[in-house]
Amino acid sequence: MIDIAKMSVLIVDDALSMCRSIQKMLKVIGYGEKYEFAVDGKDALNILRNNQIDLVLLDYNMPVMTGGELLSRIREDRKLRDIPVIMVTGQTYRDYVAEAAESEIDAYILKPLTIKLLEEKISYVIDKANNPPPMYQHLKNAAMCEERGDIDGAIAETERARDENPKSSRPVRELGYYYFKNNDLKKAEKLFLDAVEMNNLDVFAFHHLGSIYLKQNDIEKALHHLDKAMKISPRHVSRGIDFGKTLTYRNMVSEAEKVFDQALKFSGYDPILVEEVADFCIDHGVYGYAAELLEATIKNKIKRWDLIVKLGKVYEQLGNLENAVHNFIKADRLDKGNIDIKLRIGRNYLAMGKPMWAEMALKEILDINENHSEAEKLLKMCL
Repeated sequence: MIDIAKMSVLIVDDALSMCRSIQKMLKVIGYGEKYEFAVDGKDALNILRNNQIDLVLLDYNMPVMTGGELLSRIREDRKLRDIPVIMVTGQTYRDYVAEAAESEIDAYILKPLTIKLLEEKISYVIDKANNPPPMYQHLKNAAMCEERGDIDGAIAETERARDENPKSSRPVRELGYYYFKNNDLKKAEKLFLDAVEMNNLDVFAFHHLGSIYLKQNDIEKALHHLDKAMKISPRHVSRGIDFGKTLTYRNMVSEAEKVFDQALKFSGYDPILVEEVADFCIDHGVYGYAAELLEATIKNKIKRWDLIVKLGKVYEQLGNLENAVHNFIKADRLDKGNIDIKLRIGRNYLAMGKPMWAEMALKEILDINENHSEAEKLLKMCL
């Protein structure tokens, strides 16, 4: 049971001044005894995993990890999933939060905040947590059955939850999940489809539909549903990239590239993710696509000599020695003392039948290290 006067409250807002303002309101109404602040979802998740928290007040629109993403992480974590969460949102996000969180959030408050609103919502949420409605109790029972490995028991409890509230999409999608765990893909597919019809922002259901169709080798449907999941929640970008990797393992390279394109687009072409995908493609011989990704990253004013060298090496693998040399020269300008780069320039110019150009790079190596045996050997080939 949560004691509303003594509870521990986590307030999450990227404006610390707002966190303190909410804390003052809570003190006025006598709600809470201990307060923690977080300025983004990542910070909040760390606090939740290392502290006893009874209630989370969560701003929706935040950097690093949005309120929606944090909510999903909380609900997927066995130790955190039952913590009451109240979303605080501006008018712009009202419809999204109300619909997307239908089955996940305990309540939401539309800004501007008032003491009266806080009192009403928190009182309602804590009462519900202490006295869960039958549907939620059955869902909790189902989760405990799953933890014991009793999937049939979980299905039975979730059926009872659906009977208690036939209009909620959550029991429907949870049933889909348990049938998916039981490898009954036909029933799981129908239930997930029912769930997204009831709540077209149920990212969990869309993701699992993608997984089902991937198992069935229906790549077009898998991509369609994964695309839906990524559009709803950027957090699913990593799952999209994993999907692309799976397709690559299956030698479905063109399909994999489409998935990578979509995932990276939804990430805002995050340079770290772009490089991760490029490295994966290099490791698995998908050199053309890797070159495209690295070219785009470098054009985006990222002046890393190591990235430019990587692109040069990819062009070597593609047999495009002209582009390889072009990139090695660019990298050489950024790291003038790098013998390996100069050596590659020399080798490639020789392979292109341009010994005079190779000679210049090789002599630069000998200026740095007069005893460099490979440079001496290649220089003799230039004569």
